Amino acid sequence: MNTSRLIFIFLFFVPLLALSQPENPVKKIEVTGEAEMEVTPNEIYFRITLKEYLNGRRKVEMDKLEAELVKAIKSEGFASGDLTIESIYGYNWDWKKQRSEEFLATKSFKLKVADLKRMNDLLERLDQRGINNISIASYTHSDINQYQQELKLQALKNAKDKAGYMLTGIGAQLGSVLEVREIDQHQPVLYRARAMEAMDVSEYQSNVEFMAITLNASVIASFEIK
Repeated sequence: MNTSRLIFIFLFFVPLLALSQPENPVKKIEVTGEAEMEVTPNEIYFRITLKEYLNGRRKVEMDKLEAELVKAIKSEGFASGDLTIESIYGYNWDWKKQRSEEFLATKSFKLKVADLKRMNDLLERLDQRGINNISIASYTHSDINQYQQELKLQALKNAKDKAGYMLTGIGAQLGSVLEVREIDQHQPVLYRARAMEAMDVSEYQSNVEFMAITLNASVIASFEIK
C-alpha cells in the first residue's frame, strides 16, 4: 500500500472519529434511594380445621360442625364471602390391630378477619371438640399496592436529596434526572412483631396488637451535574 493511499484512509476516518465523540459529555452522579414503612394488616386469613369426632358411640358429623361454624360467623357479623373451603380429607384409624370402623372426615376453611380480636368471640360459639386446628394462614393489607407505589416515589425523592447534599459538598449543583431504575427485591414481604409484655391470657384481646408488615422500596437514579 503506497503512502498516498494511507494518507487518504487516515483523512477519511479522522472526521468520523471526531463526530462519534461528544463535544461536551454529560457529567452525572448515580445514587441509590430507599424508603420503608410499617403497615398493620387489615386482612388476616385464619385456617380453621374441623374434624368429625365420636361422642360415645355416636359420630358428630361434618355437616353439623360446618353448620355451627357458618352460624357463628353470621352471628359475629362476618360477610358470607369471608369464609371459603380450603380442603377436605379423612382417615380410618388402624394401629396394632386396633381399628376404628368410623371414617372421620376433616375439613379445612379459610376465614378473612379484619380485626384479630373478633376471633375469640367466634371460637366461643363453636364446638371445641370439633376443632382440629386453628392457625394464621397469611395476612396482608387491602391497600398494599398503593403503599408500595408511594414508597417508590419516596425512594426517588430520597435519591434526589442524597445526590443534592453530596454535590453540595464539592460545590456542584444538581441538575435534572437522567435515568431511574427500580431495584427488584426478589424477596417476600418482611414481617416484624411489635414488642409486647408478658400478660395474663384474660387480657389477650385488649393489650396485644398484631405484627406489622414492613414494606421496602429501592431505586437507582442518575442526575445531571451542573
